[in-house]
Amino acid sequence: MRVDHIGYAVKNINKAKTSMEALGYTFEPIVKDMDRNIYICFGEMDGYRVELIAPMGNSSPVDKYLSKNGPTPYHICYKSAEIETDIEKLKASRFKVSIPLAQAIGFGNRRVVFMYSLSVGLIEIVED
Repeated sequence: MRVDHIGYAVKNINKAKTSMEALGYTFEPIVKDMDRNIYICFGEMDGYRVELIAPMGNSSPVDKYLSKNGPTPYHICYKSAEIETDIEKLKASRFKVSIPLAQAIGFGNRRVVFMYSLSVGLIEIVED
């Protein structure tokens, strides 16, 4: 696996995007992920990618996180050529699936899974 991006939970995607652009990031268009009730926007600077994630409403999985922590980086995403195999390896290393493997519109309907470890926190894996 290799790092794809760092995910930032933000309250307002347009304001966050403007602030990150001031740092030098260039962004793709904002995507509405109706399945997850979130707005997503990917940015890149010098080969580093970030993902801004903002809630579309109170039922968003990011809304609860924001209410506890405020805007902050909250996950690292890894690309995987063998996603099912990598999930099983991580399970054997005590990672737990927190959001099951499913297609994600923000990744052109490639599958993603979120996993959690008490040692490192939340990670995302996207199929390559």
